[in-house]
Amino acid sequence: MAKNGRLENVAEKPLAEESDADWQRRVVGRSLRTAAERSVDRGMNLIRAAATVLARSNGDDITVQEVADEAGQSLRTLYQYFESKNDLLLAVFEEAMRTYAQLIEEAIADLDDPLERLAGAMLAAIRMPELSGAALDRGLIRLRLKLSETQPEMVGRAQAAVTTLLLGLVEAAAAAGRITVADPEGATFLILTINAAFITAETLGNDAGVRRPDLVGITSFCLRGLGAELPDDWHETVSVRLRFPVPATENAVVSVRRGTQAPASRRAAKK
Repeated sequence: MAKNGRLENVAEKPLAEESDADWQRRVVGRSLRTAAERSVDRGMNLIRAAATVLARSNGDDITVQEVADEAGQSLRTLYQYFESKNDLLLAVFEEAMRTYAQLIEEAIADLDDPLERLAGAMLAAIRMPELSGAALDRGLIRLRLKLSETQPEMVGRAQAAVTTLLLGLVEAAAAAGRITVADPEGATFLILTINAAFITAETLGNDAGVRRPDLVGITSFCLRGLGAELPDDWHETVSVRLRFPVPATENAVVSVRRGTQAPASRRAAKK
């Protein structure tokens, strides 16, 4: 009981003596949560600014000053959230992969068969540059190649959203007996590698000296390599059932993940 029975006298006790008070935990929790949400919002604004500058540069190198100017922030503020240019660009790459994973999941939403879902995800992944814009994709590919030389583990973690999604689809197709896979992670690695090589050749230029396959050719090659038995017209029946958002005027990294869902979907015909 407070001195003289007055409630206001409770405040005279040191806070340390009331460290277990539930209201204190609630106040601190709300304060930390608000600060964290504010930091994430500001970080996302800088990521969107960096993506915009990267696209505007046609995929060439950019400076942190250009990003700060685009975001309307000072360099000091930028460095409060990202310790270096590579740290910022890695965040751009990670956000792109998170967005791509979201769009791939949307694309295969109408598919139930595990093999069809795996094939649909592969077809959708290869078509992602259609939604983000060539300039940004050139920048993202060059960024991935550059950072892979010095920070391969961080690049791998940045791709976790897409990798985890594809690995789950491989495991589901294997569990259903639609493909034969002894090493799901190894199979996922090969699919991702082939997909990356295809997009790199399409975006930066084909230096293999031979014609690259089309979307159906590369997907069929991967699935048949995993033991799937597919009729010749099977991929077309999957492709026409994929959902893709109507292309926006902004690239996918800038426009998606603003607290809204992807644009209304439409059926995508085989490319």
